[in-house]
Amino acid sequence: MSQEGLRVLRLFGNEVAIKTPPGAEHLLLEAMRLLEDEVAANTRRYPGARSQELLLLSALNLCARQLAQREPQTEQRLQALNQQILTHLQASA
Repeated sequence: MSQEGLRVLRLFGNEVAIKTPPGAEHLLLEAMRLLEDEVAANTRRYPGARSQELLLLSALNLCARQLAQREPQTEQRLQALNQQILTHLQASA
């Protein structure tokens, strides 16, 4: 569903309307595809995780990759945070 800069995205059955600047819709769609791929991979890895946990874990993974390109020590800190989240997920499963 799309109309003049407004794009409706769906994730976990929820719809969110996002307005994009002219010419930037392709970036939003590409970002959404990346997020969907990451969520799908985490869903396979952690089938018992709730949608909010999967979304948070996926977003952190994507951010960690982005930051790692800028600053290698940031990746180590984010990996430690990611491990804490995974440990929490496994403990609550």
